[in-house]
Amino acid sequence: MKQKIATLAIERFRALRQLKIEGLGRVNLITGRNNTGKSSVLEALRILAANASPSVIYSILRDREEDLGEAEEPGRPIDAEGFFQMSSLFHGFPQLSEPLKPIVIVSIDGVRPMRLTMDIGWFSEERDQDGSRRFVPRQNELFSEVESLASLVIEAGGARRILPLDFLRRFSYRTRTVRPDLADEPRLICIFVSPYGGERTVTLGPLWDKIALSDREKDVVEALRIIDPEISAVSMIGGEGPRQARTAIVRAQGIPRPIPLRSFGDGLNRLFGIVLSLVNAKDGLLLIDEFENGMHYTIQADAWRAIFSLARRLDIQVFATSHSWDSIEAFQKAAHEDPEEGVLIRLSRSGEDIIPTLFREAELAVVTRDRIEVR
Repeated sequence: MKQKIATLAIERFRALRQLKIEGLGRVNLITGRNNTGKSSVLEALRILAANASPSVIYSILRDREEDLGEAEEPGRPIDAEGFFQMSSLFHGFPQLSEPLKPIVIVSIDGVRPMRLTMDIGWFSEERDQDGSRRFVPRQNELFSEVESLASLVIEAGGARRILPLDFLRRFSYRTRTVRPDLADEPRLICIFVSPYGGERTVTLGPLWDKIALSDREKDVVEALRIIDPEISAVSMIGGEGPRQARTAIVRAQGIPRPIPLRSFGDGLNRLFGIVLSLVNAKDGLLLIDEFENGMHYTIQADAWRAIFSLARRLDIQVFATSHSWDSIEAFQKAAHEDPEEGVLIRLSRSGEDIIPTLFREAELAVVTRDRIEVR
C-alpha cells in the first residue's frame, strides 16, 4: 500500500546538509549515534506537515531551549543574538552577514506529495489605504535608519508567507491564538510524542476529549493492559479549560476506587501518551522521539504490536527514534508478525553528510539474529 510519505528529502536543516530517504514504510524506526540527525528528521516532518505554523516552530525552538530571547521584554526588536537562536534551524549556524540558502523539505512519491522552503529575509511593514498590512523587501539593513524586520519566509503549496522573527520571540506572551495572516491549516494531521517519560496532561487532556466514549477509547485501555492486565477503564479529570491541569485516572480489578495513572509508574504513563497520541493521528502521522524511554524491555514488543495494529487500522504512518538494542529487537518481532511493512533507518555520519541505510523486514531479521550493530 502506498504510504503518505514514500520518500523524504531534507536540505540544509540542522545537521542535515542533504538527506534523502526512499522506500519508507507504514512504521519506521530511525536509529543512529548521537548527532546524526534522528530528532531533526522528526522536526522536519513536523514542520512539513504543519505548513511551518508558528506554534510548531516555537515548540521546536522551545524544546531545544532556543527561545529567541523570549525572556526579554516583548516589545524589544529581534537582534543578532535572537537571530542566532533561529539560525540553529539552518545548516551550519549561519551568521547575519552570510548569504543564506533556504531550508527545503519535500515528500515525494507518496499519497501526500508536499514541498516547503524556509528562508530568512528583511522587510519593512507598511499599511495600505484600507488598513491591511504588507511587507516590503529590504536588503540586509540591520543597522539602517528604516526599521527592518528579520523574518522567516515560508513557501508551501504555491503560497508565500512572511513571519517576523519578533512575532515568534513574543509567542510565549500570547494566548497561542495566531492571527489569520500568520497561520495556516496543517497539510496533514501530525502528532508528536516527546522523549520525556510522560506527556504533560496539558497536552493529553485535549487529545483525550477527542476520543472519550468512542471505540478509540477502548483501544487505549487495551494498550494499557499490555503492562497491567488488571486495568479495566481510564479517564481524565480536572479543569474544564484546554490549558487547565488534568489527571489521568484508572480503574483496576481489586482496587475499590479510581487511582491516578502515575501511581502505576513511568512505563504505563509513557505507553498512555503514545497510544493516546496514536489514536488521535487517524489518517495522518505519528512521531515518537526516543520510543523506549520509561518502558521496560519486556513490554516493548507488545507495545510495537499495538502500534503496528492501530497504524494499519487507522491509516497512520509512524516515525520513531531509538538508540536501544532492546527496542530494535522488539520492533523486528512486531514487524515480522504484521502484514504492514516496518522499516529500520540507520543514520550514520560521513564527513559533513548524514547517510541513511534502510533495513526491511528480511534484512532486519538478519540484523537481530546476528546482532549486527545498527544503533
